[in-house]
Amino acid sequence: MLQNIQKTLVSSSSKISRLGVVAAAVMAATAPAHVQATEFIDNLVKNTEVNFLALQNFQAIQAKEGAFRLVDEQQSSGFGRIRVNLQLKFHINEHIVADIDIAEEPNDFGNNGDRDFSFHQDFAGIEFELLGLSGMERENSDLTLRVGNIGAAPFQFKGFQDGADNQGNALIGNGITDYATAENGIQLSYSESFDSGMIRGYNVASHMTTSSFGEAFQEDRGFNFRLQGTLEFDGGFKAGLNFFQANQGEQLRFENGVASLSGVTTTNYRFGDGENYNFSASASSERDTHVGVMPGLDQSIIQLNLAYQPDANTSLIFMLGQSSDDYTFADTAGNAVAGVTYLGDDSGVADATGTTFDSASVIKGETSVEYWVVEAQRYLIPNKFYIAGRYSEAENTSDLIEQTDNTVERLQVGAGYWFNDKTLLKFEYVNQDEGVNSGGQIGAGFDGFTSEISVKF
Repeated sequence: MLQNIQKTLVSSSSKISRLGVVAAAVMAATAPAHVQATEFIDNLVKNTEVNFLALQNFQAIQAKEGAFRLVDEQQSSGFGRIRVNLQLKFHINEHIVADIDIAEEPNDFGNNGDRDFSFHQDFAGIEFELLGLSGMERENSDLTLRVGNIGAAPFQFKGFQDGADNQGNALIGNGITDYATAENGIQLSYSESFDSGMIRGYNVASHMTTSSFGEAFQEDRGFNFRLQGTLEFDGGFKAGLNFFQANQGEQLRFENGVASLSGVTTTNYRFGDGENYNFSASASSERDTHVGVMPGLDQSIIQLNLAYQPDANTSLIFMLGQSSDDYTFADTAGNAVAGVTYLGDDSGVADATGTTFDSASVIKGETSVEYWVVEAQRYLIPNKFYIAGRYSEAENTSDLIEQTDNTVERLQVGAGYWFNDKTLLKFEYVNQDEGVNSGGQIGAGFDGFTSEISVKF
C-alpha cells in the first residue's frame, strides 16, 4: 500500500512538474502577443479619428403643375430614410493619412426601388504630405498628394450636404449648378499661410480623374482635369477661381449625326450630387433637382467664388460661373432637346403634349449654362441660432436651344438651431421655377418645406 501511495505521489509530482513547464511555455509565448495587442490598441486609439453622423428629415414638397412625372404633383408629406455615416481617418505616421467614409446614404445608393440599405464605401483615399516625407518640412506650408477618391467641385467657401454630413451647409438643399461628386484619381495641393500682411494664405490644387466612382477602362475613355486657386485676405475676404475640363467625347460613335450614350462614361458631376429633396417618381439617388443640360462629355467649367466674413456671426458668398460642352442631348430622331428629360410622342420624338423620356443620345452642338449664386448667413444668437438664404439662377444658353423661357431659379430661406455643438436642427422653405427650355428636370419646378435634425460626434 505504501509503495502504491509513493508511486502515486511521484507520478502526481511528475505531472504537476510537466504542467508547470507547459504553463510557463504558454505564458512565455503569449506574453509578447498580449503586449503587442495592447500596443496595437493604444496606437489605434492614438492615431485614429472617428466621426459618427446621423440625420433624419421630414419634408412637405410638391412639384408644380406641369411636372414631367405627374405623381410628383400630388406628393404626401413624410419622413425620409435616415442617413448614417461613419468617417474614419488613420494617421499611418506623421506625414501619411488614410481615410474612409462608410455610409448608408440613399442620395448615392438609393437604387433598386430604394431597397438598398447596405453600407458602402462612400469616399476613401490616402494622403502623403510630401514636404515632410522628403525632409523639407516648412512651417505654415503643406504639399499634399492624394490618391483614391477625389472630391472636387468648382464652388468654394459654402457648405455642401452629402448624406448625413450636413452641418457645414447652412441650408438643406445644395445648389442647382453644384457640379460636385467624387471620382477616382490623383490630386496635388499646395497651401501656405502667413501671420501678417494683406494676403494671409493661398492654395493651388490640381487633379486628374477618370469619370467613374467605380472602374472604367473602355476604349477612348478620357480623363477629367481640374485647376483651382484660392486667396485669403486680411479682413475676412476670400477669392477663388476654378477651371474644369473633361475629355470623354472620343468614346462617341456617330451614325447619321447621332451618337448613343449607351456604355459611354460621362463626368460624374454633370448633374451635380444628390440632395435631400425627394420625389415619389424617382429613386433617392436621382440628381433631378439640378439643371440637366450637360451631357458631361467634353464638359468645361469656369467659376469665380467670392466670400466675405465681416465678423464671426455673418458670412456672405457670391458665385459666378459657366459650364459648356461640345454636344447636346437629342431625342430619338436626332432633334436637340433642352435637357436630359423631355416630353415626347410614343416613339420618343420631342412633343410638348407627349410623355416623359430621358435622352439616351447626343448630337454635335455646343451646350452652355451661365449661372450665379448669392448666399448669406447670420447668427442672431452666437453659436446657437442663425438664419440663412440662398438665391440661384441658371440660364440655358445652348446654341441649338430656343433662347426663351430658358432659366432655372431657386430660392432657399432657412434657419438653424444648435442644441449643442454636435446636434443641429434645420428648417427650410424652397421654391424652384423651371422654364420650358431651361433644362430643369422636374418640369416646372417645385416648392415646399423641409427640415432635418442631425448629430455628429
